[in-house]
Amino acid sequence: MMYRILAFDGGGVRGSLTATLLKRLNDLYPSLIGSADLFAGTSVGSFFALGLAYGLSADDMVRFNSEQNWRFIFTPERPGLFRPKYDIAHLTRALAAIFPRTLRLGDLDRRVLVTSFRVAGARGENWTPVLFHNFPASPTREVLVLDAALASGVAPVYFPSHEKYVDGGVVANNPSVAAISVAVDQNAGAQDLGKICLLSIGTGLNPERIEADTTRWGASQWMLHPSPPFPLISIMLDGAAELNVILCSKLLGNRFFRLNPMLPRTVMIDDYRAIPDLVVLGQSYDLRPVAAWIETNWL
Repeated sequence: MMYRILAFDGGGVRGSLTATLLKRLNDLYPSLIGSADLFAGTSVGSFFALGLAYGLSADDMVRFNSEQNWRFIFTPERPGLFRPKYDIAHLTRALAAIFPRTLRLGDLDRRVLVTSFRVAGARGENWTPVLFHNFPASPTREVLVLDAALASGVAPVYFPSHEKYVDGGVVANNPSVAAISVAVDQNAGAQDLGKICLLSIGTGLNPERIEADTTRWGASQWMLHPSPPFPLISIMLDGAAELNVILCSKLLGNRFFRLNPMLPRTVMIDDYRAIPDLVVLGQSYDLRPVAAWIETNWL
């Protein structure tokens, strides 16, 4: 019997594309979400993973990723280079509207994994990636779901860190390999790699490349060049996510499918005005390849 993993990338407002695709797939295959053995997510993807593990529906995720909700999260904008662009209060309120404040990872009936990065330990330890999950032996089972969501979703520059954690996207914007590693861990999922299938849903691939000659670029150009914006950060986030796609394909072969439409233009994680276009893309995107994969590998 296959062990099914449903994984969700980070991407801020582009989660509206993810939500639209997920709803269409779930409408086609009503058992899709219910038959998943593990949900994995990073940043906005962690909201999906935690939400589905808690029992929220695809429709609930569509509502969470509405333009109205993201506008609330990403306003008001605070100008200046020396503080986060947005206050964390609105994001916290939006998440608290779907997750009870006392709910812990160990309370969830479904298995879930979300990624984060701890910038400093309690006793001066080095910074390190963190995998929050709720397998029986997990040291993070007592972590509040709301705290795990915030720890995974507070993107540096955009939000302040949450209890010394920052967005998991800095190390694993695509959580698929992390999910596989926990699934095969003998102290967690204890699964045979040959029995794992994984559906990875992205938030859309930004059409980014550097046309300029980078031969003489220094720190200023790599950090502040306007096309694409913040190129070094974009390279690290997008590059790491796409490396996960390559690795998953090597590990799982045809038991892995990546659903990640190319976007017609670059969409920043706080550009809530782009949500109507993202929804249209999600509604019109050709699902026949992923549908064929689901019928062969998932059902």
